Amino acid sequence: MAATAENPFRILALAGGGYLGLYTATVLAELESRLGEPLGRRFDLIAGTSVGGILAIALAFEIPMATIRQIFLEKGTRIFSSRGLPSSAIGKLRDLTRSVLGPKYDGMALRKELAQRLGRKTLADALHPLVVPAVNVSRCQTKVFKTPHCAASKGDESIRAAMVAMATSAAPGYFPSVRVGDSLYADGGMFAVAPDQVALHEAEYFMRVAPQRIRMLSIGTGTAHYQPADGVSERDGAVDWLNEGRLILSLISVQQQHVQAMMEDRLRERYLHLDADWPADGGLGIDVATPAAAETLTAMARRTLRPSEMAKIERWFAGPGV
Repeated sequence: MAATAENPFRILALAGGGYLGLYTATVLAELESRLGEPLGRRFDLIAGTSVGGILAIALAFEIPMATIRQIFLEKGTRIFSSRGLPSSAIGKLRDLTRSVLGPKYDGMALRKELAQRLGRKTLADALHPLVVPAVNVSRCQTKVFKTPHCAASKGDESIRAAMVAMATSAAPGYFPSVRVGDSLYADGGMFAVAPDQVALHEAEYFMRVAPQRIRMLSIGTGTAHYQPADGVSERDGAVDWLNEGRLILSLISVQQQHVQAMMEDRLRERYLHLDADWPADGGLGIDVATPAAAETLTAMARRTLRPSEMAKIERWFAGPGV
């Protein structure tokens, strides 16, 4: 649908973060429930990276967000594990060794869930335009998988959506790389954990949308103002940086922070970013799928959608294009 001043071009951008995506899924499920229709119908372009890519693909195929949220709650410990954050020094070292000689998880449980929901559907079957960042690790190249929504986005239409979902979320050290065609792909979060800029570029330069018509809703994974629970030291080494996912969480948090600042400069009031502050003592991690973690992430999402924030979201949806 062409964007006009009365009908702006709306983009949804979903960040990565492993099991922290339960926060995002809960926010999306609640918004979908309140709007009373598949959320994908409210956007002209959907972008997602890593777990955000999985959510974006589900939205593009109009899979109910309540269903995706339930997968997190019911299958999270199969996709990851039932372990919480290690507390002892030995436990931390043991946890690190799980990904030394190969991926920490085999990805089979995630592959099964995606196959069950998406089957053999390809990107050409998507109901809404979609962009999903990944990394071609065979050639060390960035890649943005796209639905055939414009002439410049041809080439990916025959790729199975489930494989794209696996590729964008194949975090190095956590899940195996995924073969698509003649190349191996890994997590798009290595260059675009927050896909806001990728989506804006797609809209402006490939879909030829006037910048002043663009409105963007961006949703993070609860890593705002992240700080390591154990603090930092000038003498920290590899073990310190890898412990409890500190390196990855730092990258997620600062990338989102930087992208948010640039999008606010570009789009101003037409940009709305939703996220929650990182709970330093919350026992969270990108692969911590315990019931306690699920409860914390769900509570964070509900606080994000408190009445004052819902008023902002409603104004964003109702706002003019210029």
